[in-house]
Amino acid sequence: MTVKRHALIVGGTKGAGRALAGKWIKEGREISVVSRTAPSGKLGPLAGVHYFQADLSDSKAVKKVVGNVLKRGPIHDLVFFQRFRGEGDSWAGELDATLTATKNVIDAVGTRFGEAAAIVAVGTVITRFVAEGSSLGYHVAKAGLEALVRYYAVSLAKNGVRVNGVSPSTFEKEESREFFRGDVNLAEMYRKVIPLGRIGTADELADVISFLCGPQSSYITGQNIVVDGGFSLVWQESFARRFLLKKK
Repeated sequence: MTVKRHALIVGGTKGAGRALAGKWIKEGREISVVSRTAPSGKLGPLAGVHYFQADLSDSKAVKKVVGNVLKRGPIHDLVFFQRFRGEGDSWAGELDATLTATKNVIDAVGTRFGEAAAIVAVGTVITRFVAEGSSLGYHVAKAGLEALVRYYAVSLAKNGVRVNGVSPSTFEKEESREFFRGDVNLAEMYRKVIPLGRIGTADELADVISFLCGPQSSYITGQNIVVDGGFSLVWQESFARRFLLKKK
C-alpha cells in the first residue's frame, strides 16, 4: 500500500500557499494548513484540505497544533509562507513570525518527518536590496531565513530531511489578479523591467516549491532559488539609463 505524502503548509490560506495546497490536493496528497486565521470570503477553504489555527509566536500553541497535525501522519513536506501582519513593534514581530515561528515548527516536528522529507522556506528577493516601504525587521528577518535554511540543511541531513529556500519577487496571486491585470501601465512597467517580460504567478512559485519537495531535487539541499523572471540580474544603472535618460 502506497502511503500518501503528508504536507504541512504554514500560512497556506492565501497567495502561493493556497496555490500550492490546491496543486497538491489535485495530486492526491494529504494537506494540512496552519495559519493565524481561518480561510474566509472568496478565499474560502479548499476541499480536502485540513485547516488548523494557531498563534505561531506562541511556542506552546505551535507545539500543540503540530501535535494535532501529526495525528494525521508523519510530515513529508513542510513549507513556510507565513508573514507578520500584526500591529505594534515590527522588529520583534517580523523576527518572531519569520524566524522564531519557523524554528518552533521544525523543532516541534522533531524526528517525526516522513521518508524523503523536504522543507522549503519562502523568503524574498528583497534580501539583496533595500525596499522602500518595508521595515528594517522585514529585511533582517528574511535575510536570516536564508541562514536558517543552511543551518537546518546540515543539521537535519542525518535524518534524511532536505531543506531549501525560494526567494520570489512580486507575483500575481489569486487575490491580486484583477489589480495587476486591470492596470495597463503597471503591466507595461513589468514588461519593461523583467527580462522574461511579465510578472510571475503564484502557480509558478508553487511549481518551484513542488520541484524542491520532489524526487527530481533529491540531491539538492541548503540552496536558495531566486524566482523573479531575471529581474535581480539587471544592473540598477541600466534601469536609470533606460527610464531617466530617455526623458531628457
